[in-house]
Amino acid sequence: MLTVNHLTITQGERQLWRDFSLQLLPGERIGIAAPSGWGKTTLGRVLAGWQPALSGDVLLDGKALPLNGYCPVQLVPQHPELTFNPYRTTDRSLNDAWRPDDAQLERFAVQAEWLNRRPHQLSGGELARIALLRALDPRTRVLIADEVTAQLDPRIQRSIWQELLLESRQRPLSMIIFSHQQALLEQVCHRIIRFPAEGTE
Repeated sequence: MLTVNHLTITQGERQLWRDFSLQLLPGERIGIAAPSGWGKTTLGRVLAGWQPALSGDVLLDGKALPLNGYCPVQLVPQHPELTFNPYRTTDRSLNDAWRPDDAQLERFAVQAEWLNRRPHQLSGGELARIALLRALDPRTRVLIADEVTAQLDPRIQRSIWQELLLESRQRPLSMIIFSHQQALLEQVCHRIIRFPAEGTE
């Protein structure tokens, strides 16, 4: 279980989140909906252990993140191109985590020839699919998805989410999903947390 205790997150002088708490059960999918500029991307980075909060903590089964070695909480950010080494092929970046087989590449609509290219040779949507597959290492228990399919056409979006839901049920894989697509959140999430909360505007 992922437990978020009283997080306060700042960016410079600006306070993005205050006293944010959450419990995420195994296999549970929670959507977080908020306006642009609310700080969702920064929250995702803190939840994945990429950067610290001003106060509060994030625990996986009672242990603080980040953990030593592979982190079972993985973030796929809204701009995945920033997470790839520009001088390495995407195959090398992917295989630093794990080595998916051909069937797994096909499930997430990743073409094998993309893996021989460097990030600048691929589109944002192609990189997003590789980043998503990289985050689905078998050791991953929580996936934080920040607009992960926003750059894809509707047909591929549907296919990717079908595969993610299958992963969620089979592992089980917990998910925190940031999206502006309300219909998507309603279709794939067990519950949705909306900001600003009703009555706070």
